[in-house]
Amino acid sequence: MFLASAGRRPDASDLIAEIIADAEASGFILEPAQAAAAARLCQLGESISVRRKGLLRRRTPRSVYLHGPVGRGKSWLMDSFYRQLPGRKRRIHFHDFFRQLHRGVHASAGRPEADGTAIQRSVDALLSGVDILCFDEFHVHDVGDGVFIAKLLRTAAQRRVPLVVTSNYPPDKLLPNPLWHDLFVPTIGVIKEMMDIMEIDGDTDFRRSPVTGSAAPRPSDSPGLEAFSRGKIITPGTPAQLGAFGLFPPAKSQERILTPTTQRLTVKAADDMLWVSFTELCGGLMSTADYLALAEDYGTWVIDGVPSPRLESAAGSAPAWQRFSNVVDVLCDQGITLFLVGHGPLDWDLAQDPAHRTSTQPVDLARIASRLSLLDRVEASTPFEEVEAGGS
Repeated sequence: MFLASAGRRPDASDLIAEIIADAEASGFILEPAQAAAAARLCQLGESISVRRKGLLRRRTPRSVYLHGPVGRGKSWLMDSFYRQLPGRKRRIHFHDFFRQLHRGVHASAGRPEADGTAIQRSVDALLSGVDILCFDEFHVHDVGDGVFIAKLLRTAAQRRVPLVVTSNYPPDKLLPNPLWHDLFVPTIGVIKEMMDIMEIDGDTDFRRSPVTGSAAPRPSDSPGLEAFSRGKIITPGTPAQLGAFGLFPPAKSQERILTPTTQRLTVKAADDMLWVSFTELCGGLMSTADYLALAEDYGTWVIDGVPSPRLESAAGSAPAWQRFSNVVDVLCDQGITLFLVGHGPLDWDLAQDPAHRTSTQPVDLARIASRLSLLDRVEASTPFEEVEAGGS
């Protein structure tokens, strides 16, 4: 796009024209809520440009918080704005943010400084030399993550760096666990004070049905999504089903023990692909940092023994499902091809039906369902009940 390379100061009308053109070039038409959010982003872009020219030095442009259900085009809109905006900028995904924080802490291990100093230095590095930070897939489920987010917001305010944030949650629904939510309420207040909150709503999850007229990305628009969408959900996982995709259950001799960060993980194979059981991957103490480290080394994952989200089971505990949600997030964002294998039924859409909900299902069930809708299903021709009765 011409603005990013022309070297001139764009105004809001220039930026919005480029975003509209970007959408039309991909066969999309901005919906009303998306258009309103795009206009607000372009006002922010113009303010940043004016500020860079020496005006409004003492005033930080208000940040923007875009939220709404999964698949409504929030990330696409932010990324289009980011591409058009010239100057000093940085885009980061939620998981990458925490990976950088953990790397900074590990790098300082053994030094005579508190972890807080190392975290502050990592946050400073993230905000250094930029006029705007775009933060994708913002969510908070852990009280420790909430502390890091609070530090990021405070530092951004001190450095007068505005943020653009996308999230599936309105600010008041962040850190939804009632045991910890009150601890995050002050940070929610900071978010509301420094950001304009804009909802991108709509009745359609365009990640599932990316038709002309939507403003959401299709798998073909993103190399990462394209790689992720090559995966499959396979039930019940017979040798014939697996063999059709070149998947052959590893021999016991192929078992390996990996230590991606600090936790040991026993996997069934770790050669050209990572093959691991759901229980081993999600039932222990693995963290998002572990999943990110593994994603750097293995471009194809097979997770077998995946329990049904519709059925209560020992494997599918609430913490295990939350870790599984983190796995799916990481693999989708990092462009990893994922094969899920389980006896069945592996239907995350149906699991959202109140009639089928269980007490162990994760907070982000809709998010999992949306991302996994990109994967084709390979199912036995025999009905599930008959397969189960036959012991296949």
